[in-house]
Amino acid sequence: MSERSVTIWNLVVGFSIVSIIAMSFKLFPMNKKFNRLKDRSADLQFGTDKELENIISYLEGRLEERSDFQFIIENTPMLLTNVLGLADGSGRKARRNRNAVRVALVYQRDDHFQAQIDYRGKAFTVSVGDTLTNIGTIDLIDGTQVIIKNSGGLKSYPAPGYEPST
Repeated sequence: MSERSVTIWNLVVGFSIVSIIAMSFKLFPMNKKFNRLKDRSADLQFGTDKELENIISYLEGRLEERSDFQFIIENTPMLLTNVLGLADGSGRKARRNRNAVRVALVYQRDDHFQAQIDYRGKAFTVSVGDTLTNIGTIDLIDGTQVIIKNSGGLKSYPAPGYEPST
């Protein structure tokens, strides 16, 4: 080996040793700091307290019990007529007797009330004084009821949303 090669090798080895020593001065304090942090965090406890864990386990148990219930829907809930009685009288059909007189709606026109009455599948728009065959004569219409006079006397039919009067 020539002197030039020996010199280059000596320089490379020298730079390597100086670099290793310089890096050790930088890494040694970082390692000490890391060890102190590791020792300090060794006794830390992560997680929740016992009371919260008990509440969570109780709620999970209740949720599991509730998942055992089976619900069967008889009617389609998105069908609007299963939920509302509509203003045109085409609402819910449960409890409806086709031969019964039913007040579908009452509305005020000018200075008097008018009503729509359903009887045997037909809708009649009536005012006070009108006569309907097989039903009678309309005696009174107000916002809560329609009173019809027939051979049996006066009969009151409540407007939708009002309880029958006694």
